[in-house]
Amino acid sequence: MEPTRILAGLLALNRIAFGANYLARPQTAGPSWIGRRAARTTGGRLMVRSQAARDVGLGAGALWALAHRRDDEARRWMTAHALADGVDTAVTFAVRRRLPDDGRLALAIGGASTAVALLGATRLRSDAAPD
Repeated sequence: MEPTRILAGLLALNRIAFGANYLARPQTAGPSWIGRRAARTTGGRLMVRSQAARDVGLGAGALWALAHRRDDEARRWMTAHALADGVDTAVTFAVRRRLPDDGRLALAIGGASTAVALLGATRLRSDAAPD
């Protein structure tokens, strides 16, 4: 199996897992991302859950497209992943000094996720012959 496809699939699965966890337990975003105090507020939980729903949707869409070898669609899903993660990483970087551990873990995860998504967006190709 092609390494780009594997990485894109793992990214999609990871996104679904993180999203499902944050939907069920938004306070778990506190220690590594937004801070414990923000994660305990109603507004903080609301924002974490809204991003979690986005992540589940992005992951599920990408995983479906990959499983059905619809690489045009998978590339679009990976582009959406890259856009979401790139923005998350940029805004996290902008406020990093006010985040737990200067946002290092969140920045590392966001940066790696953005890179994998960009790889998928630019390199996914179907093994099937074109129509």
